[in-house]
Amino acid sequence: MRLYLLLSVLLIKISVNKSLIYQLWLYLALFLAVLPLSVQAAFLNEAQARVAEAIEVESQWRGPTKGPAAGLGKNIIFIASDLRNGGVNGVAKGVSEAIGHLDWNLRFLDGAGSETRQGAAIRKAIGFLPDGIVLGGIDAKRHSKILQAAKELGITVIGWHALPDAKGDEELGVFTNITTDIREVAEIAALLSVVEANGYARVVIFTDPNYTIALSKSDRMAEVIRECLHCELIGIEHVPLDKTAEQMPQVVGRLLKEHRGITHFLTINDLYIDFAIPSIESEKFDHGTAPISLSAGDGSSAAFQRIREGVHQGATVAEPLLLHGWQIVDEFNRAFLLQKPSGYSAAVHLVTDENIDQVVNSAGIYDPPNEYRESYLDMWKK
Repeated sequence: MRLYLLLSVLLIKISVNKSLIYQLWLYLALFLAVLPLSVQAAFLNEAQARVAEAIEVESQWRGPTKGPAAGLGKNIIFIASDLRNGGVNGVAKGVSEAIGHLDWNLRFLDGAGSETRQGAAIRKAIGFLPDGIVLGGIDAKRHSKILQAAKELGITVIGWHALPDAKGDEELGVFTNITTDIREVAEIAALLSVVEANGYARVVIFTDPNYTIALSKSDRMAEVIRECLHCELIGIEHVPLDKTAEQMPQVVGRLLKEHRGITHFLTINDLYIDFAIPSIESEKFDHGTAPISLSAGDGSSAAFQRIREGVHQGATVAEPLLLHGWQIVDEFNRAFLLQKPSGYSAAVHLVTDENIDQVVNSAGIYDPPNEYRESYLDMWKK
């Protein structure tokens, strides 16, 4: 009888334990099923918050307010990677505008989109023996040997998008490099595609294999899309900026025929979108709609027009090109007076149909209403 009772208790315990184990396995299965959904929800919430922050209008100056008074009689040469590029052209205008307030001289040379011509322009600029040279969108590392000559002659070199980061390179002889955080620029563009597709973006990325900065942008955009659980990176297309007019129509036409349901084209520059449009407009979209293009760079007049009209382009991560031009002049002044760079880097900003009328001026340039001109002029006139 006692043995029967012991066996009964043991069987009951086993039965209870089996039920408990079953329940634990059930809870674990439910947890594993729900976990990806919660991870995706958290990712999407973070993306929405980042995008909303980038759309906000910057109305207060967060740059330098202390610096030296402007020196006199300086000669600056601005070397453009390609003056047809809206970003480079906008910065050139900013430099010209700022120098117009000083007793300085300014000359422009155009690299016309070719690395060979850019190198020749740098050599020509050095031959003029200026006080300073601007590398406007020119990859400094690709011209390291030529830049050594400028360094040896004591010519101050400042880059705009000449290096991956917003800092100088003593070895190359670059005092500082003006740029927004390129990884953050790329992240914001990619995150916007995720938000617009509600976490189901299907993306093609366009980049230029000839520029380190361009590849850094496209690599980061790809990382963001891969981090999104339900998003798909269809591919990365390598199209040199100086070949966009020639190659983009064919590349885009091929992509639209091979892949249905592309939600977004992500580009490292607005220029790609200019030449993607004919192929997009010629394609019949029987299922779904045409891809929306988002640019991680610059902010051209054509891009702003497309955003205003709500056709083909949804946004651009516009840089404050005129402000960058003013900052370049200020950094030169600091260098000439043997001071350190200011260390300022403008915040990343998305221009969309929501804020475009507040931040894009009548000339079609993103120009934040934060009184940066007044701040720089106050410093220079002390």
